[in-house]
Amino acid sequence: MNNQILKATVQTFPPAYFALPMATGIICIASHLLGYNSISNFLFIVNNIEIGALSVILILRLIFYFPDFKNDLGSHTEGAGFLTIVAALCIFGTKNVLIRDNFTLAFTGWSVAFFIWLLLSYSFFILISYKKDKPTLQDGINGSWLLLVVAVQALSISGNTVASRFEFSQQVVLFITLLLFLLGSLFYLIIIVLIFYRTAFLPMPPGEFRPSYWINMGAAAISTLAGATLVKSMAGVPEFQDFIPIMKIATLLFWIGGTWWIPVIAFLELWQRTSIKIRYSAGYWSLVFPLGVYTVCTWHVADVIALPFLKQISAVFIFIAWIAWAGTYIELITRLRKVFLKQES
Repeated sequence: MNNQILKATVQTFPPAYFALPMATGIICIASHLLGYNSISNFLFIVNNIEIGALSVILILRLIFYFPDFKNDLGSHTEGAGFLTIVAALCIFGTKNVLIRDNFTLAFTGWSVAFFIWLLLSYSFFILISYKKDKPTLQDGINGSWLLLVVAVQALSISGNTVASRFEFSQQVVLFITLLLFLLGSLFYLIIIVLIFYRTAFLPMPPGEFRPSYWINMGAAAISTLAGATLVKSMAGVPEFQDFIPIMKIATLLFWIGGTWWIPVIAFLELWQRTSIKIRYSAGYWSLVFPLGVYTVCTWHVADVIALPFLKQISAVFIFIAWIAWAGTYIELITRLRKVFLKQES
């Protein structure tokens, strides 16, 4: 029976499940920033276990169920979910620098993440492009497409975090991470227009609202964080001084955009929950992650634009992020327990 559970788990492993270590990792970083070191250390350990366990499952799926992996990667609704792998590795590396000062592990994580990003992002777009039968915009797009943004902005942030260990010059590193930020910004502008159109002008019954729509806010928040990180990295580098005012405006633009989405998505989430029965799914980690990254990005925005009162928002949001993380984890454990008990009976 246990072998059957393992095979089924590996074969049907959801592409977006690395949103779990994404959420844990960013809330670990948020807790560290706000001085909750005990919670941060606990989440640090949990995040390491998550990365290890999910990496093993993913490798097994690649080896034994590659056709299923390829089918998911070429799916309009599921394929972008694989980019959670990139973001999870980048957050894993950033966390190790900030909390353990482990640049070697962080640099390794960033390098692997960059290679995986190149492979997955191009493969996803090429596979969906040459398909003969394509879904309509209403059926084919959802918030998970914004993982194209999240992945590339996570690479920008992680690259700046480990920049001192690159063998390249600081100017080259900043240029690369700036290009990544701009590419992520371009992706956001394109995709959010399509999602806005799909949400506002096409029917969306409660069952079609997915947790991934929380990435509308999460993608803007991580773009904010990438911008703020670049502003701090550019300080003192003469070649990039002219970029700083523009980067501050772009950072604030993404922050207010992400902030605007919060009540909209929260309302849609409550509307769905009062209309249909909600069951745990891997997608709900896409709800938890944006809460954590919004906490972190707001903290850094307060430093970049010298408005420390904004840190009070982070001080409140960290509690919301903890509650969402704990509640979703309880649902995950409950789900796993039911599966194992059912198999044993």
